[in-house]
Amino acid sequence: MKFDDKHSFRQPVEALTKMYFSRAYHERKYDMMKARNVEVLELVDEPDRFHIVVRFSTDADAPLPDFAKRVIGDSLAITQTDSWDRKALKGTINVEIKGAPVKVSADMVIRSEPSGGASNNFVWNVQCGIPLIGGKIEKIIAGDIQSKAGADAARSQKILDEQS
Repeated sequence: MKFDDKHSFRQPVEALTKMYFSRAYHERKYDMMKARNVEVLELVDEPDRFHIVVRFSTDADAPLPDFAKRVIGDSLAITQTDSWDRKALKGTINVEIKGAPVKVSADMVIRSEPSGGASNNFVWNVQCGIPLIGGKIEKIIAGDIQSKAGADAARSQKILDEQS
């Protein structure tokens, strides 16, 4: 299942990229999410690319069917990889949920906005490999991502405001 999302910010592209291409941003974001056991597993901060892998735990609060809740439990162990091409302003997110037969990823593009601000434009892809009910699980996960998008954008805007 694919869907688009867009996070718009008051600050220009330069401020947005400075934030996204920083370890401190990722650590602050997970802290604001009240994620637990946050650990940066890998960091590549080079002139042409930025890559960070973060593992964390969070509550499983998506409205999953009972059988899925029994498999996953009350807490999720997540590894998220954010990779960016600094010059093209294009990136990817890959999310691994331990023990879940799903793949969650997004392609990202940062763009200037006519207002003088900037946006991060996402194309999400959610796949579930469970026969017969995979589509239903994909819709639930996609809905969960969409329902949390506003809060995620607000956290990033707050961090940008703190940096300004």
